[in-house]
Amino acid sequence: MYRMKTQFSLTTLLLALVLLPSCARKNYKASFFEEQTRDHKIIAILPPEMIFTGTHPKELTAEDIKRIEEDESSLFQTSLFNGILRHANTSRYYTEVAVQDISTTLGLLEKNNISIRGSWREDDRKLADILGVDAVVRMRVQKKRYMSDLASLGIDLGQQVLSQLGNGNFPYISNKTNDIYASCNVVSNGQTLWNDHYKRSTSYNAPAEDVIYDITENFGKRFPYRKKR
Repeated sequence: MYRMKTQFSLTTLLLALVLLPSCARKNYKASFFEEQTRDHKIIAILPPEMIFTGTHPKELTAEDIKRIEEDESSLFQTSLFNGILRHANTSRYYTEVAVQDISTTLGLLEKNNISIRGSWREDDRKLADILGVDAVVRMRVQKKRYMSDLASLGIDLGQQVLSQLGNGNFPYISNKTNDIYASCNVVSNGQTLWNDHYKRSTSYNAPAEDVIYDITENFGKRFPYRKKR
């Protein structure tokens, strides 16, 4: 009986330790959010700002990196749009605002000579006026690169070989390729009304599409403007 109680206690403790980080994660919502957004009818998702740091591939030029940043910005923008809409109206919740179609957002930015990269620095009030929306959604993604997928695979295979040989006296070497820190903000009239953040590490066997989906899915689940039915 004592042994069973001890095992139960240990299991409960381990479960609590596993759940603690996820329970501790909180987003920010302004105390005046409801008052500030009472008359909001439509919002727009801006092209996310991308920042690449760490070890860049030697064969890439500065222009290559800029192009990759803008390509990934488009991927994150589309994925965030889909993530928000996926959770907008469910059996439990409904969303009080409409989300401007991405093609409309990009078209209006281009019409006003604002590039994807240029939108990262423009004032939110100016962009909201151009886009005809009440608030804009800004996302910022910082990727710190450590190694290539090939190097990540090599480390993983090497550790597997050593483990099979029964040599347990070797240091653990991380095979992650990137650390990704993403933040998402709802901004209106120069004020951040809501903020959330998410961190994820990647390796050779974590496809970029899956990582982007995981990050934006988290934001979509926790996005404001939703009311219980």
